[in-house]
Amino acid sequence: MFVSFLLLFFSNLYSSVNIYEFQKDINSIVQKTNGSVVSIKISKEGAVSVIEPEFYFGYVIPEEKIYKYKMGGIGSGVIISPDGYLVTNYHVIEDADEINVEISEDNKKTTYKATYVGGEKKLDIAILKIKSNNKKFQYLNFSSSPVNIGDIVLAVGYPFGFKQTYTMGIVSSKNVNLKVEGKAYNDLIQTDAAINQGNSGGPLINIVGEIVGINSAIYSPSGAFAGVGFAIPSWKVRQVVDEVIYNKAPERGWMGVSLIPTDLVMRKIMSTDIPKGGIINKVYDNSPAQKAGLKRGDIIVSVDNDEVESDEDLVYRIYYKKPGDKISVSYIRNGKKYNAELVLSRRPKDSDMIMEKSSNNSYYDKNKNNVYKFNGLDLVYSDDGAVVKDVKNDSPLKNYIKKGDIIKGVNNNKITDYRSMTDAFSKADISEGILIDMIRDGEPFYLSIQVK
Repeated sequence: MFVSFLLLFFSNLYSSVNIYEFQKDINSIVQKTNGSVVSIKISKEGAVSVIEPEFYFGYVIPEEKIYKYKMGGIGSGVIISPDGYLVTNYHVIEDADEINVEISEDNKKTTYKATYVGGEKKLDIAILKIKSNNKKFQYLNFSSSPVNIGDIVLAVGYPFGFKQTYTMGIVSSKNVNLKVEGKAYNDLIQTDAAINQGNSGGPLINIVGEIVGINSAIYSPSGAFAGVGFAIPSWKVRQVVDEVIYNKAPERGWMGVSLIPTDLVMRKIMSTDIPKGGIINKVYDNSPAQKAGLKRGDIIVSVDNDEVESDEDLVYRIYYKKPGDKISVSYIRNGKKYNAELVLSRRPKDSDMIMEKSSNNSYYDKNKNNVYKFNGLDLVYSDDGAVVKDVKNDSPLKNYIKKGDIIKGVNNNKITDYRSMTDAFSKADISEGILIDMIRDGEPFYLSIQVK
């Protein structure tokens, strides 16, 4: 009995010592990070158009007036170098006219101006530079060790504009994919450390005070903290930092297509029951996509089993892949699903990127000068397709189609001569929805229209 008592006593004593040491470690982290985590306040100009009546000799004349106003926003950030570079979320500073950074120094707050120096909007990462001469700032390092589920972490920031706040939790999950307000995030760290509005851009740090992630989003039915927060992992942030600050441009894999999101009309006409996907708008010559047999008009639904809906999604899926990496692509063509294996290549310079050429009918059509009318459009066939000669003011399509547009196809019916043009338009019903394959100002794109 006495032996059991001694064992219990020393066990409790040992636990108390460990807790005490752990408490000191946490206090040390707070001191280390106090001057490194900043509050970011931005302002940007907005404008609103108001129709106001003006009275002249008994007549009321409506006049449009533009009123400009200033909007503000708040967020957090973390300094990553002694010369004042800092990281935050792109959405924190997007469209800002002025960026102010507030730092706690020697128990007082100091405000500095900051400028945006670069980043990656699609990854929601922005790099700022504090304007200050000969100032050495307190900063934090990125962790070089991978984060593990169960690791203790602290979220640091300025929630709701309050003073600097620390919350503690664990890494709940890894490699989480999330879509917030149309923005796709991949490979996120999930944590139960409290993250709220205003925490965006602040660091998620480990128990030695290193950055393991940048807090970016929460999942909450009510808009307040619900135990599920997300951070961009530090290894992703470091690559953007290396590119922007140190000009270490890594080679990135390239697929060679651009996508636009599909809608209900597109999916109906394309005969696909899959509710998501991005339609290929461009295929570039000699690209991996072209070599794999992908064509303009195919609907890509997933890359490596991750859903894809837009060009932004596609970029995110392959952003960190290298030339030579293999990816698996699922796509829809003529209502059937196919899979293709692609080997990514090195992205060429923009000046060297050539879009895959469309096959055009080169002969002269004897009906070339005949005008075909469709819902207020005057159409003339040329070797390139149906050229919009005029758009009537009362046309239900006047907000969609412009004079000079070249229509290459309607509802998957290609226009190759005058007869195919009239056939394609005669079968089209704008009340049911139509899909137009067209060229405007030299750029091809798909346009879905439904006018009831």
